[in-house]
Amino acid sequence: MSKLRHTLVMLTIPAVLWGCGPEDLSEAPGQGGASTPGAESLASTSAALVASNEFTWSQGNLAKPMGGTDGRSCFLTRVGGDLQGGGERVDIFQSGGSWYLGGASQQTGIHGAARCVEAEGDTTEYQWTQSMAYPVYMGTATNRVCYLVGIAGKFNGTGEWVHAYVSGGSWYLNGNSSQSSVRARARCIDVSPSGTDPAYTNEVAWYQGSPASYLMASPSTRACGLTFVRGKFEGSGEYVRIYNDSGYWYLSGSSNQTGVAARARCF
Repeated sequence: MSKLRHTLVMLTIPAVLWGCGPEDLSEAPGQGGASTPGAESLASTSAALVASNEFTWSQGNLAKPMGGTDGRSCFLTRVGGDLQGGGERVDIFQSGGSWYLGGASQQTGIHGAARCVEAEGDTTEYQWTQSMAYPVYMGTATNRVCYLVGIAGKFNGTGEWVHAYVSGGSWYLNGNSSQSSVRARARCIDVSPSGTDPAYTNEVAWYQGSPASYLMASPSTRACGLTFVRGKFEGSGEYVRIYNDSGYWYLSGSSNQTGVAARARCF
């Protein structure tokens, strides 16, 4: 699989064929209701990763520089806007030894956010497009965590989703689309457990109409990234996001449409 090539200055970066395998998403993992902080025993680990400040980008602006790529990896924490086709995307990319957050849009309200961590193991970028017949294999799930770094295409309802997930001890990147040009990109990093604390947490879900979902405490010692995005994104009123508030990580979003949902993990 070839990596995306991006120009440093222009946001109209050429579209890249990014791909649908069978996955049963009918069983949702825990309705994303307002869990009380502390309800999950997900204490921070001494080897945990420290998230950077959040970087933001919106259409009409140049790609946002996020620092060097050496020993660092970056992941999506917010995606929103009018995702109507192959011309709409939000993605993280490398250029000239630095990370950037950018995208493209022929519609309105496309925007995204990302954070970075100091980490090893980020050497391969995995790509899925809706033309693919099977999920993309991303390697072992032992002491590795994977997350979304790029989303594009026409998200018109519950039939459109992309997902970086664990199955049978391995990571996979997959999706589904009844529309056109839906695609996703992901990366993985090495992580380590500490004592009884896991290397990364279970997925937590949020669905439109629900309160923010509690992810975990202590954002200064853990980072959290998006692993799943679904639904009808038709404007600035549709977005999903990870944020911290008063010492806790949360997953939330907004929608004036249907089926908008997201999942995330912390590591």
